[in-house]
Amino acid sequence: MKKVVLPISKESFSNFSDFIDDVTSRNESGSIIGLSQREQIYRVNQFINQDSRLKKINIKVIDLNNYLLEDSEDFNLPDLRKNQKNVYLIINSDCLLEEKQSFLSFFNKLTKENPSLSLIFFFRRNITYPWTLKKISSYHYLFQNIYFYPAYNENDQKQFLLYLENKFKIVIPKKIKNLVCKECGGNLWFIKEAVRYLAKTNDVKGIFDHQEMNFRLKVVHDELEDREKDVAEKIVNGDQFFTDEEIAVVDYFKKMNFTFPILNKFIIKQTAKETSIAINKNNRITINSIIVDLYFSKKERAALRHFLSQKIEIVSREEIAKSIWGENNSYTDWALDQFIKRLRDKLKKLGLKVDLIKTVKNKGFFFNK
Repeated sequence: MKKVVLPISKESFSNFSDFIDDVTSRNESGSIIGLSQREQIYRVNQFINQDSRLKKINIKVIDLNNYLLEDSEDFNLPDLRKNQKNVYLIINSDCLLEEKQSFLSFFNKLTKENPSLSLIFFFRRNITYPWTLKKISSYHYLFQNIYFYPAYNENDQKQFLLYLENKFKIVIPKKIKNLVCKECGGNLWFIKEAVRYLAKTNDVKGIFDHQEMNFRLKVVHDELEDREKDVAEKIVNGDQFFTDEEIAVVDYFKKMNFTFPILNKFIIKQTAKETSIAINKNNRITINSIIVDLYFSKKERAALRHFLSQKIEIVSREEIAKSIWGENNSYTDWALDQFIKRLRDKLKKLGLKVDLIKTVKNKGFFFNK
């Protein structure tokens, strides 16, 4: 039987899985901080599939992004089993800090009414920052236990490269492996793109400077909080003076081993640019000439293309709804408003101005190009 090559080292995975096992063994709850939304489901599935200790536990995965509800009373969770330990692994929990903050009270009540239930929340953002802590400090179950998931170390990077060699059926010279680790640091998403591009093109010179890599760099940079962006910019520019709030960010960056030379170079380039969105000659959506189609859903792409192609200032609600759902589909005003809200949130995360799409009462939407 062929030996399975794991994506990360056993040591790193054990630290992660042992934390969850320890917390749930005491019927407590907690949070895992620092895992990107892209990676959360991979680590959760790895945990469920490889941890033999879970056979006697009712363990369920809940993706909060799949719940479009605003009212927690309509929130249907998997059934709890009596006389058995219950564990909910809740991914994409960052929405609890914003649009689904009302759900925090719901989960608080749930843990009090079900002593055999453990909740493990997965946050990309750092919920221990003082300015975030103010919003959620009363929900102690979030902070009962905390695990900071740092960027991957050198052993993990080498293990992941071995995994990718097996996946893409290539052999990467040691010199290039060292270069990839040096430039990408502990970000596996960057490493995977570098290897994917190398396997596809055999172009060593372009592995860190091509369209798909630039897209990933932009996504990671835009996922940072505003304070984190400011600190990252100061660091790459060699600034040694930080405010008290910025020092909290610096300390967090150190804890998380947040240092990626390839991202630093990207930040230097971006500071000289003003973010703009457009459609290129191939009808692809671009931000600062970087194609970002894959960041948006099919309906979101249709709406953006419609906004960007219009010369008139105000687009009616009916017109934009037609571009999203077509001629024959009925829709509610609530559904359209929620769609536009989610689209605004995505555009903001990509560094675009908050008022890019303005609502014009009784008329439609103004796209502020």
